[in-house]
Order: sequence, then structure tokens, then C-alpha cells
Amino acid sequence: MTASDTVHLRSWHADDIDRLDRAAAGISRHALALRFGVPCTTIPDWYRARIIEGLAQRTWNAYVAETGGRIVGWAEYGLNNDPRHADIAALVCDRYQGIGLGTRLVREVASLARAAAVCVLHAQIQVGNQAARKALYAALPDLRYTELQDGQWHFVVHLPEDSNRTTPGSRTTGSGSSTALCRAG
Repeated sequence: MTASDTVHLRSWHADDIDRLDRAAAGISRHALALRFGVPCTTIPDWYRARIIEGLAQRTWNAYVAETGGRIVGWAEYGLNNDPRHADIAALVCDRYQGIGLGTRLVREVASLARAAAVCVLHAQIQVGNQAARKALYAALPDLRYTELQDGQWHFVVHLPEDSNRTTPGSRTTGSGSSTALCRAG
């Protein structure tokens, strides 16, 4: 990354799915394999389909880093069967790794998840992906390691309650603020 690279963070846009090929050009095969768990040279078709389906069902969201109109990283969450739980993941182009961008993206997407009534985030990271583990711990200090399974470290973090959201599981007080009823479960 050079001093002239200004990276902007923003919420995912509908047309970002079409911009993933250009982003993938900046991601090594090694980084793609660490993220998707299989050798690949580009963003897998099954992953694109999952994004499209998740957006349509409102079970997926992401935060994007871009520079010069090009996506250089993103962090995402996808709801589990229990909509209070979501899986979180991130991917940053090689040139932009190691500067805290993944940490910033994870923080932002965790905030999106919390605003959407998610109480617990889960992460699975390929063993050996020290950079992803470091970014998760930096972004989510309350992150807990839970187990090693199938070559992946599993982590969980309980998100703090967002007192500014109103959801079906919350009640509004007389002052207009809401008290979220988000408990571990």
C-alpha cells in the first residue's frame, strides 16, 4: 500500500457482487484457500450464490473497504438457524494486509450484526491463519477460543447489547429509548 492509497470503509452495496472478480485479482491463492478452506484461484461460485441468497433473505450483510473504486477487503456476517447467532468472516487483498484493515472491517461488521439483533458471533479460522486470528482478537477483545475441529479454530464472542435498536425482542421505554432483550442463548 502506498501513501496515495486512501481506503474508505462502507456498507455493502448490491452491485458489489459484480466487483468481486476485480477484488480477487489482488488476493493470492494462499489467502483464498485460507478463507474458503479449499484451493481456488478466484472467488468461488458457491460463495457468490450464498451472498445473493443471503441478501435476498436478509440473513447476510457485509462491510467493505475500497480504494479507487476497487474492493480491497470485506468482512461479513451470515445468520445461523437462530437469528441471534451469526458466523463472521473477512478477506483482505494481500497488498492491504498487515495494516489493521481486517481489524477495522471486523469491528464494523460486528456493529452491523449487533444492530440487526445478533447477540453471538461465531468464527472459524483455518489453523495457520495467524493474521485472521490476530485481527479477530484485536477487533473483538472478548473473543473466546472454543475448540479445534477439522483443521479450524472455532471462536465465539457475545456482543454487548445495543440500547439504540428496537427489535421484536425489545421494548421501548417512555423516553423513546429501547432496552434490548438480547441474552446469551
